[in-house]
Amino acid sequence: MGYLVLARKYRPRTFQELVGQEHVVRTLSNSIAEGRLAHAFLFVGPRGIGKTSTARILAKALNCPNGPKADFNPDDDICKEIEDGRSLDVLEIDGASNRGIGEIKDLRDSVPYAPARGKFKIYIIDEVHMLTTEAFNALLKTLEEPPAHVKFIFATTEVQKLPPTILSRCQRFDLRRIPDPLICTHLRKIADAEKIKIADEALLLLARQSEGGLRDAESALEQLVSFAGKNITLDHVLEVFGLAGPIETRALASAILAGDSSTALGKLHEFRTRHRDPLRVAQDLARHFRNLLLLQIAPAEAEAELGKAEKQTLMGLGNPPDKAHLLSLLEQLLESEHHLRLSLAREVALEILVLRLCEMRERVSLETILKKLAVPGSETRAESAASRPTPKPTPTPTPAPAPTPAPAKSPTSKSAPSTATSSAKETFLNDPAIKAALKDFDARIVDS
Repeated sequence: MGYLVLARKYRPRTFQELVGQEHVVRTLSNSIAEGRLAHAFLFVGPRGIGKTSTARILAKALNCPNGPKADFNPDDDICKEIEDGRSLDVLEIDGASNRGIGEIKDLRDSVPYAPARGKFKIYIIDEVHMLTTEAFNALLKTLEEPPAHVKFIFATTEVQKLPPTILSRCQRFDLRRIPDPLICTHLRKIADAEKIKIADEALLLLARQSEGGLRDAESALEQLVSFAGKNITLDHVLEVFGLAGPIETRALASAILAGDSSTALGKLHEFRTRHRDPLRVAQDLARHFRNLLLLQIAPAEAEAELGKAEKQTLMGLGNPPDKAHLLSLLEQLLESEHHLRLSLAREVALEILVLRLCEMRERVSLETILKKLAVPGSETRAESAASRPTPKPTPTPTPAPAPTPAPAKSPTSKSAPSTATSSAKETFLNDPAIKAALKDFDARIVDS
């Protein structure tokens, strides 16, 4: 056999080898053990997380010797035939290239025939959402009431394109994106088996840029081996995939949080000379600010997701930034991502974005202004109320005595609150940040 890429060589062969899909494995294993097998299964999820692999493993579990059973031997002859695509009882169809009504009619005509060796005749349709409306309609009756020896297994990345009539006839399983620690552990096993020396920081960066897709991470590792051989460093990952790197990203984020636009532009110039992808830089910034926010809101979840070492690194950056500031930065980054992705001059668009992020530190929201305006007034009213004499209870009026005149107020008690009020207002209005915010607010009102 010729050379196999890592993604094919280390494809899971049993339920135990599936990574990050414990909920699917448990449900399928229990169904097989109890004999509660549906006639149609639908695996849903993004690319590279194990949908087709799970379908083949399920086919092995159904047709293995003395099956169905979840703990089958993958080296049995029937299982090897299914794995190699040579089994007459397991027909795997690509929905993108066999999407017409003619192909589905041929499939429907072959359904009544009994399986050759296994217990079931299994039809696996990958990317089933690519079938035409006529093909779905031709499949409906067979899918609803198939013969006892027939099982259908569908896989799709766009479940919203499936007709409701198909969804209602299938048992649906939503496969999840694989967490970064599990991807790192799996890549480490592959590296040890292939005798590849790679740093832990490089593995973590590979896992993050794969966005939860194990196949993407395995393909990236294969590309790195072709580039750098079997001794891979963090710099190799940064150079091949145009990533900014955790240290450089933290430095840029610190300059943005401090409002230092000069330092921030200097870091962008370094990224440009190293051919870093502007879109990846913006995405790394968003991920860093999100991690800082998660660390403040839910420290336990942050440690479980990021790891103890990354959590300590983030905590060692100094005083945590304001939550409202982090939220504003994240909103600006997410709003600008689409524009940055479509821009013809991404470097310039990234510079403008970073400058706006730096300026956000100097902005004072209208809510902050109102809060600060309310504080001095409330304190002055409290002081004024405290300085006034306590009023005496008014006695029950009688016809004989004349009403007692009210005592005269001292001038000092009346002038003190007004002096405190004016001084507090002057101090507040002379604040440079408040002046700039009020000026910007007035300009917006005039423009509107």
